[in-house]
Amino acid sequence: MTRYTQTDQQLHWLSQILAKVNRTFVQAEEDDSHTNLYFDALGNRIMSRWIKAGDSNIIFTLNLDNLRFEVLDIKQQIIASFETISHTAKEIEKNIEEVLPSLGLDSKGFSKELHFEIPAYSFKEDPIPRIDEDSLKVWRHFRQIANEACSLLLGHAQVEAEIRIWPHHFDTGIYTMINDNLGLGFGLAMEDSMAGAPYFYVSGYPKTGAMDYIKLPESEAWKWEVGEHWKGAILPIDQLESKTNSEQKHILKNYLIEIFQWFIKQS
Repeated sequence: MTRYTQTDQQLHWLSQILAKVNRTFVQAEEDDSHTNLYFDALGNRIMSRWIKAGDSNIIFTLNLDNLRFEVLDIKQQIIASFETISHTAKEIEKNIEEVLPSLGLDSKGFSKELHFEIPAYSFKEDPIPRIDEDSLKVWRHFRQIANEACSLLLGHAQVEAEIRIWPHHFDTGIYTMINDNLGLGFGLAMEDSMAGAPYFYVSGYPKTGAMDYIKLPESEAWKWEVGEHWKGAILPIDQLESKTNSEQKHILKNYLIEIFQWFIKQS
């Protein structure tokens, strides 16, 4: 999954600029959800949130076709565009900051450091490179599957939640209360030392009491992690990459159903 992970890291780094846009211009929420993003599979963009600018609304996006930051109006017409390739992140931020007043926004505080830290990627001071199309295709594929799986799980549970990318950990995910006593988190996370690959995860959070992680459903595709700081079931996507699209969806569907049913029975 080297190609996917490298693309994940590059887009994670670039998306911090969108997080700064949200942090600066969107009404703050206690859970930090005002900073999160969305992968728009139809438009092939990573999108921020709608921002009130003057008498209208605008939205900042990262166009994955050309890696430009583009600002769209309410008719989704491009009203400003910023090149990223061969520019550093600081240069891109400066270019955006200079244009903010013409968009009806106060630039004060935009370049301020974010209130969370992400990994110190070795390339963070380098000019932004072009990402090859094959790598982007793999990234888009799994992030679209993540969007779809989030929607399937919400529909199955008959609850509502936003499907968003959180800029801190860059996971596509949802969190929602399944019933009066159980909160459930599901999503697609970046590669880390726990999984050794990008992975889907499901974790449960009871309002009262604690869960006994016994009689766990098992599979060759997924595994359970029951540690001090995190407990849940993970499905590394290297278990899916050699499979056909239909096989991938079949494995993911079985994972979601079995893990969901286990958690809800414990609530």
